[in-house]
Amino acid sequence: MTKPPTLKAGPKTEQKRLTLTNSEGNGAKSNRPAQNQPPPLTKSATIITAMSGTAGATLGEICSTTGWQPHSARAFLSGLRKKGHNILKTSRDDATCYHIAPDKIGDQS
Repeated sequence: MTKPPTLKAGPKTEQKRLTLTNSEGNGAKSNRPAQNQPPPLTKSATIITAMSGTAGATLGEICSTTGWQPHSARAFLSGLRKKGHNILKTSRDDATCYHIAPDKIGDQS
């Protein structure tokens, strides 16, 4: 009887784990992210940033940026309204453009 061939771990099956170390460098794990890495940018943060700009964002731009279906993008806009954001609708190139209005005069966020 011969042994069946053994499977070797290839690059697809091997996964490397990143370990964060504490400031002493003794290898103990830390829950804090590395300080040289920016915080992760979420889809919602990306949309809010685009809508806060002067040009705003159309539904098509939101869908292409996030990969969402149009009904999901509209639901996100409804969620922003429920959270208290003032959403303004304008028209740009025969498409509805959505803006987040500043809360106060002089507020640019």
